[in-house]
Amino acid sequence: MRLPAEFDFHSLEVFILTVDLGGMTQCAQQLQITQSAVSQTIARLETGMGTSLFDRSLRPIGLTPTGRALYERSVQLLQTARKIYDEVRDGAEQPIDSITIGMSESLATQLTAPLLKRHGARANRWRIRSGISIKQHSEFLSRRFDMLITGSNMLERVGGLEHRLVVEDPFLLIFPADYDGPTDPYQVAGALPFVRYALDCGMGQRVEQQLTRMKLRLPNTIEVDITHQQLTTVALGMGWSITSLLCLAAQTSLLEKMKVLPMQKGRFSRRIEVVSRTGELGDLPDRTVEVAQDVLKNETFPLLFGQLPWLEELEIWKG
Repeated sequence: MRLPAEFDFHSLEVFILTVDLGGMTQCAQQLQITQSAVSQTIARLETGMGTSLFDRSLRPIGLTPTGRALYERSVQLLQTARKIYDEVRDGAEQPIDSITIGMSESLATQLTAPLLKRHGARANRWRIRSGISIKQHSEFLSRRFDMLITGSNMLERVGGLEHRLVVEDPFLLIFPADYDGPTDPYQVAGALPFVRYALDCGMGQRVEQQLTRMKLRLPNTIEVDITHQQLTTVALGMGWSITSLLCLAAQTSLLEKMKVLPMQKGRFSRRIEVVSRTGELGDLPDRTVEVAQDVLKNETFPLLFGQLPWLEELEIWKG
């Protein structure tokens, strides 16, 4: 049996993206083509299939039972096709056309140069973006990003993704260096303002989740959205906070102005992971993990451990 000409990978990609983004307009914006072009591609695919894929009487547009079945199978088919494509190009030593990676500002500062130095030839074009994790997750799901290096757990339940652990990043208490009051989070609230991360950051969400579990309600007096703001505010004596080992390592020049302590109650950590789509990018996600771990072990953390040796006893490497 010969497949109809309308049933091709490009049409399936347009169909899947329309479903994932919730409409043809959004798909057209993502692909930088006209909505008419998307509509015509979907119409040709429906002609080739001999049935409607979308129920156009619904608002927003919804899938027919046939459309839902095609979507589920097409996702698997394209994953297999991309894997074959990557493996063949790897074997022929051909680079990926382009790759876009999202990560936090502190990780981008540390990992961009080593990653490009070791694996720059793996792609013809690299885009490395830093910013707020929630926005990056949305762009990843809409295929604006190919890979993330993230400490957020928002993508844990999303199917079709692979999660590779880089490091366990434990959270710690930080106070101004000259602070001599109580350091128990339940007691310090009345002595110093709490410097909290904004909730549109994965960091902020993770801390707020733990504060909720600890039934610890802290007034929203000072709110920041980048590590440098947080640590500088504490170093200047304006409040206390909960930060992570990796965030401290990115700002070692401020350590002498802060008191860093382990969390005796409610200890928690976040997983720094490389997230990619199943079967895509060949072995590049694994190589990215290796680069990240090498940089953290041999360059980033030694500077921090040299000033605070007790941190080296924390269990941060798995496997």
